[in-house]
Amino acid sequence: MVGSDLEDGGDKGPEYGFAGTRDFLELIDGYQSLPDDHGVEVMVAFGGSDKDGWRGMKIANMRQLTADLQDGAFGNETDPDAYLYTNDQDNMGDEESLTFFLSFLDLLEDGFDFDQRFLTFWNHGGSYTGFGGDTNWDSDLLHMDEITRAFDVSQPGVFDLIGFDACYMASVEVAKVIQPHARYMIASEELEPGHGWLWSAVIQFYAEQDDIVEVGKLMVDNFVQDVHGSVAKEKTLSLLDLDRYDELVGSLNSVVELLDNQILFDDEYAVPVASSIVAARSYNESNRGDYRTSIDLMHFAELLAAEYVDTELSPPLEELMNEIDRFVVHSAHHPSISNAHGISIDAPENKDQLPQYKINNIWLNFQSTYANLLRSDTTAPVVVEQTTDDTGTYATFSDDYLTEATVLYGFIESIEYDDGSVAEVFTVVAELEAQSTGTEGEYFTPRWDQWWFTVEYDPNEITAWIPASFIGYGEDEFGPYSIYTAEIDFYIGDSETPEFAELSLYIDDDGQVFDHSVQTYRYIDEEETIIQFDKATYQIEVGDAVEFYSYTYNLDDSGYDAWLSTGEFAEFVQDPVFHLEYLEFVDELDQPFEYYYTIWAEDASGNGVFTDLVPVE
Repeated sequence: MVGSDLEDGGDKGPEYGFAGTRDFLELIDGYQSLPDDHGVEVMVAFGGSDKDGWRGMKIANMRQLTADLQDGAFGNETDPDAYLYTNDQDNMGDEESLTFFLSFLDLLEDGFDFDQRFLTFWNHGGSYTGFGGDTNWDSDLLHMDEITRAFDVSQPGVFDLIGFDACYMASVEVAKVIQPHARYMIASEELEPGHGWLWSAVIQFYAEQDDIVEVGKLMVDNFVQDVHGSVAKEKTLSLLDLDRYDELVGSLNSVVELLDNQILFDDEYAVPVASSIVAARSYNESNRGDYRTSIDLMHFAELLAAEYVDTELSPPLEELMNEIDRFVVHSAHHPSISNAHGISIDAPENKDQLPQYKINNIWLNFQSTYANLLRSDTTAPVVVEQTTDDTGTYATFSDDYLTEATVLYGFIESIEYDDGSVAEVFTVVAELEAQSTGTEGEYFTPRWDQWWFTVEYDPNEITAWIPASFIGYGEDEFGPYSIYTAEIDFYIGDSETPEFAELSLYIDDDGQVFDHSVQTYRYIDEEETIIQFDKATYQIEVGDAVEFYSYTYNLDDSGYDAWLSTGEFAEFVQDPVFHLEYLEFVDELDQPFEYYYTIWAEDASGNGVFTDLVPVE
């Protein structure tokens, strides 16, 4: 358990921490409810957090952990027998700490005969980009090669189950690292809420079930249920059969080699591949960062299969999908998530990011070929025809690699950049899905009525406009709903340091916001290209502040398109109240802006074009 900011609260303040403590309390509660002859032993390495008792690393068994709880805090005992091991200088983001803990497990073998063993990693996760983050050591991550070396050095034997109570770790790349050391793996493709698994239930499942597969299935189903009363809707969990790893990768290789040999030379292959990659379910994705870590492997295969019916690719694609079904023993997900099938893979466009962690050279070569394909396409889609009437605008686009069409509503304003230059930009107020007419390349959008989402944050201030974008649909016990997201800087409590964040709005059939959530994220590389969403999920509370960002299109030079602050800064002196309001912006001279709408079309390479701006009358 690498406590990090989940335990100490980070810049947000200590009141936003204690996630590790809460899971310890759940673990103790579940352990104490077991019958006397349960035969379960638990050993925990914890630390990695900037708070008393959590600096460095400690190792404790359940008797010690329970005794440690008596004063209401963990890690603060001074008796030399309070823990099996303690060192306040250890870095839990370093492979030496993991190596030590795995080697230390040998102590448990003395006097015990274990039928099965279960190892769990607890903290933030980012798929192959890394796990953990010791806040005492500049949030140092435990990288995949460090985990590999720790296992190789410690030689702890093969575990029955290795799990990640962390985000985004159910990927082929992580499975590659874990496969030699476990029979099964349990992890999430998506974000995990800050509370993580319900540990009182986990230990009971483990004690009561002899079959580790049944343990994993119960864990999957329990986690996806609303067992913590969490606001987070992004829940997935899957149990993976690592004995099927080689067969999975072998079937993937067969597909990828066929694609790799064709896509640079044959548009009949290249176009469907590009559209399938873009449309595949994405994970760890940020609009402002223009980044995603991974895609759902089954969804990618299904999209390809739909494009390549009755071709030489059909048999290997069918075999790949069959192998995915065998590899993913059991998975579940919240209804708000679509196309989540239990295992993800590095997004194909990430060729240059951490190449040492790719599953093999065949996949890396495919990524290189795809990157070359994207680079070779420098031409934006062409607007073939545009017509506007009283109902709205129709537009037809031509582009072999057309992958997206959205509706942009906004206004034109002059802005001054840091270098002193002034330009006319189209500032996006709202972004919606364009309606396909069913004719290839043709889309429609109705005229904008100037109604959009706002939030009330102070009874003495006007509401703040939310520059949100439609991203998809979800469903819960009350029926289907729409999901919109907005890029924000999030000031939590009295923190003076903002967090990059994504505000999600959940919209019912009446167009009303019935729920919201905030996910913070960070850049984990010096170049600020790789992001990692944090495990904690927030709702805006009194004392928080939000600065909104909107995308601006430079009408003179597209090289200056950028995310810019809207100037809307909301300090919440009340709980947020969301509205659907008629918007009317004014400039510095108190003159109302003229509104426009347009259809934006983009291809797989990111080249884009919008139709002529249509005034809202």
